[in-house]
Amino acid sequence: MKNTSNSKDVFWKEYEKLPDAIKEALFSEENFRIVSDICELNGITDDESKSQLMKYVGKTLMGKLPIKDFFITLELEMDMETKKAKAISREIDRKIFSGLRIALNKIYSASVAENKIVSDNKKDKDGIEIPIPSKGEYKDPYKEPLI
Repeated sequence: MKNTSNSKDVFWKEYEKLPDAIKEALFSEENFRIVSDICELNGITDDESKSQLMKYVGKTLMGKLPIKDFFITLELEMDMETKKAKAISREIDRKIFSGLRIALNKIYSASVAENKIVSDNKKDKDGIEIPIPSKGEYKDPYKEPLI
């Protein structure tokens, strides 16, 4: 029980950081209808599969699943044929994600910046930083002398 409560807390904390357009899109009845219609057009009729597809749309809107990986996720996680996964992905991108492209770019650029580790120094196995010598200080042991 505690784990479920914790994951809900994490969701709501992340939700608060989202742009307003994304917040609206996450719980939009219009987007639910769009996904449902796309499912029907592509032969997906069971509610469990529709719900799973909505989950992946939500993960993409929240910045947890990159748009470029959306169709691959449908193909692998939902066990869809490649052609069907591409068709569904293309329609969802056109009807939902395209209108939110600016907000989605903000989310994804922020998440990339948070996850990027920038360091000019390397660390040894004990975590102690090893300074990188400047070009003048470094002597390449493999460099052959020019004659």
